[in-house]
Amino acid sequence: MNATQREQLRISLLRFLGDAPTMAQNLGMLTQLAVSEGRRGLLQQEVETELQYLVDKGLATLAPKTLSPENKAWRITATGRDQLAESQGL
Repeated sequence: MNATQREQLRISLLRFLGDAPTMAQNLGMLTQLAVSEGRRGLLQQEVETELQYLVDKGLATLAPKTLSPENKAWRITATGRDQLAESQGL
């Protein structure tokens, strides 16, 4: 994946998380959504790496889970919502 493709994936991940800001999304669902946009061959590990980047930047966060905490899920932060709005020209 080149730098442009990574940036596009990051924006897509923010958009997916922003579509349901109060609900957490798991890795499988986020990967499936990204693949459905035409990213053939995209691996869950690549998605998880980009999610960690978004967490490190404060744009997304791991959601606290009581039930099955081993199944990670992410949600968008307020900063992520602002970044998403900016990237979409809103």
